[in-house]
Amino acid sequence: MDKERKLIVAGNWKSNKTNSEAVALVADLIRELAPVKEVDVVVCPAFTALSDVSKLVLGSNLRLGAQNLSDSGYGAFTGEIAPGMLRELSVRYVILGHSERRQFQKESDALVAKKAANAHANNLIPIVCVGETLAEREAGITEKVVEGQVRGSLSGLSAEQVESTVLAYEPVWAIGTGKTATSAQAQEVHAFIRKVLVSLQGEAVARRVRIQYGGSVKGSNARELLQQPDIDGALVGGASLESKNFVEIIKNAI
Repeated sequence: MDKERKLIVAGNWKSNKTNSEAVALVADLIRELAPVKEVDVVVCPAFTALSDVSKLVLGSNLRLGAQNLSDSGYGAFTGEIAPGMLRELSVRYVILGHSERRQFQKESDALVAKKAANAHANNLIPIVCVGETLAEREAGITEKVVEGQVRGSLSGLSAEQVESTVLAYEPVWAIGTGKTATSAQAQEVHAFIRKVLVSLQGEAVARRVRIQYGGSVKGSNARELLQQPDIDGALVGGASLESKNFVEIIKNAI
């Protein structure tokens, strides 16, 4: 697939997989995906599995991601993970502002922006998630909600930092529900996000930002979604928990 921006497919394992299960899954993925060079492949296990998984992915074509990051550094922040802890484990990417954290941990755009700035300051690439709920889509305010999240979550970042940020559009109504936005619906919002980026940082920066789609991505719908001009990859949930399904998505992306 000929794309201006290199595709990026990331597996968000959420609160799944023990350490030993994570190691077994990554070993399978390394073997199955060894020939793949056209796609940046990222696995994002739970924090408890990062150390052992990091040893496996070194020297492979898989990259390691974490599912969250503190907005601070080292210090008296019980339960938080400082960026230096992730860097030591060769973590390259970090998911920020996932809809589940926005919903259950009440994370605001301002907090996501602080975390994104902290990631960039420590040479980590944030995958910043945005997306509307079903009620918001039905109320016709998808663009208003998504634009507010994009602007708020990238607030304070330089043009260079925005350019190297990955955005993930994840319609909340399509996460874990089996519902998927049609390729046309997804492309429409991705194109709108890129238009917002143009207004924030100009055409040249906006053209280089990678925007993933996240929302019940499967092998069967990956090819059509990823052929859309403004969809540059996928943030995969449930389908990333089994090697066969995740590999199928990536091979359908090529």
